[in-house]
Order: sequence, then C-alpha cells, then structure tokens
Amino acid sequence: MSTAAQMTGPRLPWTRRFLQLPLTRIVLGALVLLLAAFTPEAIIHSYVAKAYRPVWPEVLSAGVALLAYRFHVRRAEKREAAEASGARALPEVVAGLGLGFVMVGAAIAALAATGAYHFTRMNPWSFALVVPIGEMVFVGVLEELLFRGLLFRITERALGTWPALAISSVLFGLSHLPGSSATVLAIAVTGVAGVMLTAAYLVTRRLWLAIGIHIGWNYTLGTVWSIAVSGHPAQEGLLTGQLGGPEWLTGGAYGLEGSVVTLGVLLIATAVLLRRAAVKGTRVLWRDARAYAWGRGEA
Repeated sequence: MSTAAQMTGPRLPWTRRFLQLPLTRIVLGALVLLLAAFTPEAIIHSYVAKAYRPVWPEVLSAGVALLAYRFHVRRAEKREAAEASGARALPEVVAGLGLGFVMVGAAIAALAATGAYHFTRMNPWSFALVVPIGEMVFVGVLEELLFRGLLFRITERALGTWPALAISSVLFGLSHLPGSSATVLAIAVTGVAGVMLTAAYLVTRRLWLAIGIHIGWNYTLGTVWSIAVSGHPAQEGLLTGQLGGPEWLTGGAYGLEGSVVTLGVLLIATAVLLRRAAVKGTRVLWRDARAYAWGRGEA
C-alpha cells in the first residue's frame, strides 16, 4: 500500500463520502435544527391563544433545538456534543450576558460622549420588559448552533481555524442582509460581531459563552436601551433616549449595529477574546483536513 493510501485510509463508498462532506454535514445539520426549532413554535401558535404564550414557547423551542443538535451530533458524528453539554453552561451563559451588557453600554457611552446620544427618561417596570426574553433566547441559541456549532466547527475541521472564522463570519453578516435598512457598514459590523462570537466559542470550545453574549447584546440593546436591533424597529424599553447624527455614527434605522462606534467596541472585544483563546491554548486545526474534506475518513 502506498504512503498516501496509508495516510488517508481506505476509500469509503461514495454515499458515505458524500454524507461526510463538510457542506453535506452542515446542510443536513441545519435542516435538523430548523425543523426542531420551528415545529414546536408552529404547533404552540396554532393551538395556544396569544394571551397564554408569552416567553415560554420560544424558550421551549430553543431547548428542543439544543436537544436536536446533541442528538444529531451523536448520530451523525458518533460522539457526544461536548460543545453543547451542560457542563459549565450556567456560569458561561451568565458571563456572556454580562459581556453583552457591558459592550452595549460601552457603545452607548461613546455615543453620548460625542453628543450623538441623549438620555431622556427611565420608563416604569412592566411585564412587557420580560416578553422579549423568549425571542432573544430563541434567536441567540438557534443562531449560535447554526453558525458556531455547525458552520464554523465543521468548516474548521475541513479547512482550518482561520479560513473557517472568515467564512462563518462573512455568512453571519450576509444572513442579516434582508431589509432595506441594512447598509454596507451594518453588514460589515455584523460580520465582525460574528468574528467576536466565534472568538468567544474558541475561548472555551463550548457554545455557552457565545450564546450568553448573543442574548445579552440583543436584549440590552433592544429592551434596556430601546434601540433597533439588526433592522428590527425599536420598541419602548426600560430606558429611552435619542440618537442624532450621521448614519455611519448612529447606525440609522438598522440600529447601533450599523455604527462605526459599535465596530470599534466589537474589534476590541474580539482582540481580547482571541488573546484569551491563544493563552488557553486553543487549537488551530490544519492537519489531515484534506482527508476529512473529501470523505476519506475522520480527521
């Protein structure tokens, strides 16, 4: 047997090679996740009156998506999904929520310092401030499972850490493109947010920190500060203020994620997280990537 054959192992049947292709794994995994996430939503919305379904259907759907991800990884990859196990979930989600809160606060403070943001009032507490939590949990969990759990992780094994980081972040930014309020700067900032969230995953090789940041950022921006989130119109939240100035500074209708100030905050957070990942010895995967990519065996 040649040296090349010994390195790559026996050639698998074309059906197994096709199923092991990174793109195939990503697409099949995404289909499983989307079906698991949206089926409970559809059933609940069909049979439960709106007055009786605040918050919990979205949280339930997020939980079902997590279970579906773990089941799919166990069946398709023949391993336990350590990146989505319950170990360290609570402290890492809490840490992520705090980081999301701090990053939004830093961007608001910078805008206030330039005169682009003026605080006007604090609104009274109401249950309306709790309702968005369900949607934020659903979006945060599902997007992290899709973009970090599937897209980045599988692409990383095929191409290496840095190409996977670039590909997953560009696609994360482009996924927020629909909508007339999305500008080139907004999509670029969202792409950098994807880099930051992937860096958070690299720190622990688990999804929980990134999930916490994602939820914390969206909730703090939209419900605490009453600012549009990724083009979704702003709702009255806990704090109300006014943004004024050029679109490149305030983000315009897209929200703070279209601001150059937010770009700066995200770049700083990304640098800190990547540095932390390097200090903790995060692996950069390259070896045996070709064998994995073309279905000749596990890398």
